[in-house]
Amino acid sequence: MRRPPRLSLRWPRIRWPRGLREGALGLSIALAIAAPPGLPTVPGIRALETASFDLRFRLRGIEQAEPDTVVVLVDDRSLAEIGRWPLSRHLYAKALRWLDRAGARVVGFDLLFPEPEEPITPELGDALRTALSALPETSDPQTREMLSRYADDRPDQEFAAAIKKSGRVMLPLAFTAQGQEAEEPPILAEQVYQQLGPSLHEPYFPLQPKQPTMPIEPLAQAAAGMGHVLIAFDRDNAPRYDYLALPFSGDFVPSLPVRLVAAYRGVKWSAVELDLGDGVKIGDISVPTDPAMRLVINYRGPRGTIPTFSFVDLLKGKLDPGIFNGKIVLLGASFIGNSDAYAAPFGNTPVPGTERIANIVDSILARDFIRDNPPPWPYLTPTLVALLAVGMGVAGAFLPTRYAALGGAVPVIGWAAGAQYAFVHGLWLPLVIPLTALAAATGGVSLFRYGFVDRQRRFVQNAFQHYLSPELVNLLAANPDRLRLGGETRMLTIMFSDIRGFTSISEGYKSDPEGLGRLINRGFLSPMSQLIKQRRGTIDKYMGDCIMAFWNAPLDDPAHAEHACASALAMVADLDRINASLQEEAETEGRSFHPIHIGVGLNTGECVVGNMGSDERLAYTAMGDAVNLASRLEGQSKTYGVTLVIGETTREAAPGFAAIELDLIAVKGKAEAVRVFTLLGDAELAQSREFQALLEDHAAMLAGYRAQDWGAAHAALARCRGRDPRLAGVYELYEERLAYFADHPPAADWDGVFVALTK
Repeated sequence: MRRPPRLSLRWPRIRWPRGLREGALGLSIALAIAAPPGLPTVPGIRALETASFDLRFRLRGIEQAEPDTVVVLVDDRSLAEIGRWPLSRHLYAKALRWLDRAGARVVGFDLLFPEPEEPITPELGDALRTALSALPETSDPQTREMLSRYADDRPDQEFAAAIKKSGRVMLPLAFTAQGQEAEEPPILAEQVYQQLGPSLHEPYFPLQPKQPTMPIEPLAQAAAGMGHVLIAFDRDNAPRYDYLALPFSGDFVPSLPVRLVAAYRGVKWSAVELDLGDGVKIGDISVPTDPAMRLVINYRGPRGTIPTFSFVDLLKGKLDPGIFNGKIVLLGASFIGNSDAYAAPFGNTPVPGTERIANIVDSILARDFIRDNPPPWPYLTPTLVALLAVGMGVAGAFLPTRYAALGGAVPVIGWAAGAQYAFVHGLWLPLVIPLTALAAATGGVSLFRYGFVDRQRRFVQNAFQHYLSPELVNLLAANPDRLRLGGETRMLTIMFSDIRGFTSISEGYKSDPEGLGRLINRGFLSPMSQLIKQRRGTIDKYMGDCIMAFWNAPLDDPAHAEHACASALAMVADLDRINASLQEEAETEGRSFHPIHIGVGLNTGECVVGNMGSDERLAYTAMGDAVNLASRLEGQSKTYGVTLVIGETTREAAPGFAAIELDLIAVKGKAEAVRVFTLLGDAELAQSREFQALLEDHAAMLAGYRAQDWGAAHAALARCRGRDPRLAGVYELYEERLAYFADHPPAADWDGVFVALTK
């Protein structure tokens, strides 16, 4: 014999705990994206990460710069008034002397002076001086003054003298990464880091400078110090780092901002400590870097955030000297045609290179650093992403479908918010890869849920929406593992209910079969089914005018017998409303009215419940002896003239209801007798004094009847009559039996069992 087929939906053999498979799927997807170590350096991903980094600056907003740094720029207005570029070093000497008088503490030039400025050659100068000494005393004074000025025009010497006299000037130097590595100039050896400290991390240097570009020797000798201004561009050609140390010829050259801060803080250069791979210590300021000795530039805002002034205003004495008193003054150039301006996070306006240096100086002085994913974050980030992905997967398994997308968005939004919070507090955490990993995990889990888990949910909803209440359907769909397909043995309470006198009702609709269908559907099946489903019942099937239902499957219902009894009482009570509505409708349409009366049978027992049927069609149904008995009990309601008949097991499972024993009966097809009861009301009626008194007299009647004490039984019956109209048929039946047995006594071994000859 072929086994009953299962549904076409294949269930996994391994019963995963709910949420475990979704969490495992989210974890695997997230780790596949977040864990590969080389992924952050992929050009496209790096470009997105740096774009997100710039966005974080804009979200953070402009920050107030420290009052220690001032920028002076040779701008377009300066060139318009001075009239040439490059400017003569006489002008820089003049500006430097003015800054000395104004009380500037440190002056840093962001201008390279790699070549001498020689208006005339030394030979021509000697010739002019010789010619000047040969002129007679009576020669034109203006001519003598002009020749003297030209002969003594030494701008480099004047500038070098001003630098030396100031004693607080820092000059820049640059490097190129092409060609053969040059020897270290002797003067550069004095500018490198003098003190090396212990390091926790091994350094590496992606930039390997080959050739230095130094100021001319007179200026270099006169300067208080030098630092490099080499700019390393990111993949989008934006400078985001300053290399605080660059390797060259076995030494490490500092950047200009380090020299400026050390001089400003009064820290001797020999006391500045270089911790390779970790950072730089300038007195009590510890400047953190990554292993490449890079410091992330913490831009304070867009161009002009650092106080900036025009060079020509400084030359002409139009600026308040107090602006520069005790400050670091950075002097550079930014005008149309000058390439020393670079992309920055705030807006599209390039920031002058000099202001870029000022931002570095300002963040060091303020100790306001941004660290680029420092240890242990390269390991913590994938771990946190994995945990969020697992949590998202587990939450997605328990959340309703309409909220699953929102649940998946929470970790994505949470990481973005956390990354922004970390950035504001000086930590640059990766954003693109974690968000991609979490979004991919969310998408994967959502697709899995829609394609598999929700397919189960949709199947369950489609299969049971007509048989269970919406609440039970949703509960079953959310917990499909609670539905065993193929059949299982369960203790059920089964109901059969049909319309009394349906044949005569049908005859009244001979000419209107559609009307009969409406009557059955609207007047009986629909309202009765709703009452059953509202009390956790499952509609098994409709058989013409009959409803079969059961409780405690597919979902557990410990109070299944009580819910079944409550449903039966509600069905009987609702008949008055239904009949009133049908009568009004019949009167409106001018046809005869046929009231609906029903019979209900309830029985409790073990059944096999599940998917039963053939290869072509399956149905979720219950089978077993308890089902057959429930059907027989419904039929016996006509015998006893009552509406509700329940079995002994149902009575035992729902003892709180008001029920009275009808008989000890052997229904058709069964040899074993069972006690049957009629259900009269709920617990409130059961506790009433009137019902308790009726129950006592009724029990006395049955006791006399079964003891063949016809007189005592008849006396008890007399006391019972008229107490409850619903029992009138019962007492009429027993009146007839008592009269018959009084004339035709049964055998001595009669056990009081009534053998039903009809269904």
